[in-house]
Amino acid sequence: MSTTGFPRLDSVRLSAELADQVRELGLDACAVLDRLLPVGRCAEVLPAKRLLGQVWDATMAQLGATPGPDRLPRLTALLTRVRELESRVDDARVADGVSTMRRVRRALTRLHDSSTAEELLTRAAEEACTIGFDRVLVSTVDDATWVLRKMVIEQDPRLAEEMLAAGREAPPRLDGSLVESDVVRQARAGLVYDVQENPRVNRQLVSLSGCTSYAIAPLQAYGKVVGLLHADSYYSPRREVDASDRAVLNLYAEGVSETLARVSVLEGLASLQEGMTRLAADVRIAPPREPALTRHPLLSVREVEVIELMARGDANRAIARKLSISEGTVKTHITHILRKLDAANRAEAVAYWLRN
Repeated sequence: MSTTGFPRLDSVRLSAELADQVRELGLDACAVLDRLLPVGRCAEVLPAKRLLGQVWDATMAQLGATPGPDRLPRLTALLTRVRELESRVDDARVADGVSTMRRVRRALTRLHDSSTAEELLTRAAEEACTIGFDRVLVSTVDDATWVLRKMVIEQDPRLAEEMLAAGREAPPRLDGSLVESDVVRQARAGLVYDVQENPRVNRQLVSLSGCTSYAIAPLQAYGKVVGLLHADSYYSPRREVDASDRAVLNLYAEGVSETLARVSVLEGLASLQEGMTRLAADVRIAPPREPALTRHPLLSVREVEVIELMARGDANRAIARKLSISEGTVKTHITHILRKLDAANRAEAVAYWLRN
């Protein structure tokens, strides 16, 4: 995906039928124009667009030379075919861009039910391998230290473990000497090229990986960079990453960041509840009686019961068990709660409830 929202020209494959038609047009143009054109494989958008542009320019040049009446229809027919095929190639490119956006959205949706930050970061690395990358590293940033948390290389799990072990043995410092320092400081995604010769990379990690380029995107929570996503395409196929990959990874990282903020709030609430419970047990204070539920101006009695348990950090399954209702009914109540409180998500509804 490029910064304009369209996918990379050299990564979008055409259908076999469309690729054959572009190539056939190139061969026909060679005969009609009586000149050689570089008609090669046209399986991707970039070579197809290049060939169609060359046919157009060569045809227009002959039209400008005032061709005879017998050649004019053939030249005009070539131009018509070029325009038709260019339109179909552009449609293929847009369709691939829509497909990429759908893959990112589906990957983020699958992360929504993560219950802890640790689970989310682990799954985020795995899901990133479904959006166009085959090697993904998820890290956290702790006091200007780059802490490697999870790496996924489906084709070589042993290498992933070796890189994690190397990074954890001597956690890199983000003191300005590494490119990652810039990403954290600027809170902006980046690209790293010529990796094996680049003086601003972690030499041990890149030597193990053998990569030549990679993209980085920041994970943010509460206005602060708390982690990093690294990704490249090394196996299928092996290629240099570019601004298109950076845009896709950054879009994915923004979605992961939103889920991370939500999960952190719920984890904090659960931890607070656990701490209060331990404190009460330590000082042998009998827990107070549950107050009678008062009528809420917006929520029903049952919805109040549900959001009270949500505020305590209970998951849907636990709420269903405590209220002796099905998990599906709990989800229905939560949907009603979000709508009535005008809350965008579960964490926002809980925050509203605790505040009011």
